[in-house]
Amino acid sequence: MVGRYKKSLEQLTMMLHIIKTRKNLPTGAIVDFQLLLLKKIKEAEKSIILTKEVIRKLRLEKANDRPTKERSKEITGLIKRFDEKIEGYKYIIYIWKMYGDSIAFHFCDKYAIKHFLYDENYHVKETAGFISGKEGIKAEIMLLKAAAQNNVPAVLCDLTNTLRHGDVCLLGHNDPYPIEVKTSNKLDKRGERQLKKIDELNGFFIKDEAENFRGVGPVIRREHIGKEQYHLRAINDCISKSYEEGTSHISPESGIHYLAITKFKQEIFDQISSKYIHILNLNEYKRVMNWHPYTPFHLSLNPEHIYNFINGNLSIVVLLDFQVIKRRFKKNGLHIIFLQDEHWYAQISATGNILDGGFRVSTQSFLRVAFEFQSLAWAIKQHKEHLNLFMEDTGKSGREMEIPPDWIAATDPIPM
Repeated sequence: MVGRYKKSLEQLTMMLHIIKTRKNLPTGAIVDFQLLLLKKIKEAEKSIILTKEVIRKLRLEKANDRPTKERSKEITGLIKRFDEKIEGYKYIIYIWKMYGDSIAFHFCDKYAIKHFLYDENYHVKETAGFISGKEGIKAEIMLLKAAAQNNVPAVLCDLTNTLRHGDVCLLGHNDPYPIEVKTSNKLDKRGERQLKKIDELNGFFIKDEAENFRGVGPVIRREHIGKEQYHLRAINDCISKSYEEGTSHISPESGIHYLAITKFKQEIFDQISSKYIHILNLNEYKRVMNWHPYTPFHLSLNPEHIYNFINGNLSIVVLLDFQVIKRRFKKNGLHIIFLQDEHWYAQISATGNILDGGFRVSTQSFLRVAFEFQSLAWAIKQHKEHLNLFMEDTGKSGREMEIPPDWIAATDPIPM
């Protein structure tokens, strides 16, 4: 199905590349980009609605018309085929919205953007549903255009997978500024709840701390040390080589391996010998529409690679060698235990005993080394700094941290 959208995908890719790279670009260009995106999403939504109606009629025929055995079997096959078409449309909508995400991630801090994905209980917030027929979309577009006239970039939240608070986000500063656009002067209880959540989010961004933020607290937001480092040249060079070699491999630093595959060659995998490797097929996360809230690959890959990755002609695999990574942490004065559960990827301490001080790193945070091609050396430096700050804060506050028993008992089978 992706093939039929090749021209539109390449058009949006080039438009995004211009937005990324051209200085002093009129802000109106960002509006034009989103209006095209809106059109594409609404077209796919319409296709889903029409296909669902076809399925509904087929099910009615099977239930009420007493079809022959052959026709019944045919209907079952047709329903399955149309269900697959719907999944294809959902996938292309997800991809379209990744272009919308790319606008937000280009202008704002990704660590601020991630907070827009969750509800008050730190669960992934439900999406708003279809844009088609949405009351208030015209008012949102008017606000988008008004922001552009004042040279402020903005994005319609419904054109993204990640921004799930507010209708429009202003992107003129490091933190997105969400706005709820109301078509009526009266607020119902749902509207009041939405505004309250937006106020809490904005308050957290302004103060960089909260006594209670989504049921957790106290929470303090700190800047990272130094500019974040990535291996974007390495992954793009690896991809370019794969067009000639079939399977290309590069290790940008010890413990991290990138493989770009246009034609699978087992011998490349065989050259990477280790018993303790975590294999991440990035295509799989894209296919099941679970890339967010990582930086969209549209901002990491060169424009000429994006379509091939979207349609599956190009596969990207990242391998993490746990044994080597553990040794690198140890060399930097840190002890890491790999947990790899649904929420926590690792536990980090100075001595290996969490009672001496330490913390856990979420799966989402650690795997930025894979999905965003983040430098592991830079990440280790941040973890070391965070541990130092954690120990200082604990000493100043005089409060003892209550450590869960499973943290104390945590271990992994990976030798040093």
